Amino acid sequence: MIRIVGIERCEDPGREFVLLQNQGSMRVQLRGHVLLADAFIDGQDACPAPFIFNEEVHIYPGAYVLLRTGAGESKWTVTRDGGRIFNCYMGKTGSHWIKLGQTLHLLSAHHSYTERPVVPCG
Repeated sequence: MIRIVGIERCEDPGREFVLLQNQGSMRVQLRGHVLLADAFIDGQDACPAPFIFNEEVHIYPGAYVLLRTGAGESKWTVTRDGGRIFNCYMGKTGSHWIKLGQTLHLLSAHHSYTERPVVPCG
């Protein structure tokens, strides 16, 4: 189960981030998780769109995900204390989370379905 464990709001998109952690006992696929604010759910016009994770990575139990607002290349790194952290980026040129002073939600995909290819008869 991935949870939000911290947020750093900042005018500088290079220093603004949301920190997530897999607090469950099983690895979790990051792809399909969505971060959004209450204001988006309420339909407020000035609210930025949700962020959808599209990386095909598994987050292991106890591992962290650091979503930075700025640009960069997604990759795994090791923290000073030896923990694993997946760094990913929104690619924004301005701050994103500083505008949202309210609650953030992390949504996850509970089920996915893919059609099987049809094999021609005969």
